[in-house]
Amino acid sequence: MSQKLSLPSRDASSGRSQIQLNPAKLTPSPDIYLGRLAHLMVTIAEQLDHQSETASDQTLSKKLHLLSNKYYSKHSELVPLLSKLGVEASQLESKYGTSMNLLLERSRGADFFEDTMRNYIVFGMLEDSFRRLAKGLTPARRLKVEELLFAQELEKLSRATLSSAIDADPKLGHRMALYGRMVVADCLLEIRNLIDFDKVLPTGSYQDDTERTRAQFKVLEPYTSELIAAHTVRMDQLGLSA
Repeated sequence: MSQKLSLPSRDASSGRSQIQLNPAKLTPSPDIYLGRLAHLMVTIAEQLDHQSETASDQTLSKKLHLLSNKYYSKHSELVPLLSKLGVEASQLESKYGTSMNLLLERSRGADFFEDTMRNYIVFGMLEDSFRRLAKGLTPARRLKVEELLFAQELEKLSRATLSSAIDADPKLGHRMALYGRMVVADCLLEIRNLIDFDKVLPTGSYQDDTERTRAQFKVLEPYTSELIAAHTVRMDQLGLSA
């Protein structure tokens, strides 16, 4: 059963983690970081490829297809880095597919525009997290990751598509705002899976998974607050409330 979480409050003072987290302290080992990133790249490529087949506008369909190919290329560029670490690309789905597939299932939209909103919010937050955590990589690996994620092409295309649709049908904006708020907590769960808690969370016994999750998010609160602030900016750029 999936966990229900409330978003960390930026205004909460009691119980707030006092750790000033440098994202580099949260970065997992390079095989896990690059493996999860490569898996995300191919996941985005597959989702965009599917969307290109359902888009009603041929111009948009072509843009989605071209962007899908770019994400497949990003995945391919990470494969040699993984091979040097002894990780085969064929292993990624078995290692990381379960949590990602759960996120995709829970955030699957009812139509093309909700799926586009999922691309904008969920994939946008995940890429943002990978950009921040790249600070813990070696300079060469960090440079490669920043090169792959710098353009933010998916975010730009999704924002343009949604902005145009909302301008044409203002009622769509309310539905997109509700949907955008709905998927954030599930996205944070996937972001949590990327973190190396051994670096920042004292080892100890927890009564259950819920208690452990709360401890993890308490430690992560400064970091997730930054991600949520960036999420709020994305929503603002659509004229929507986060």
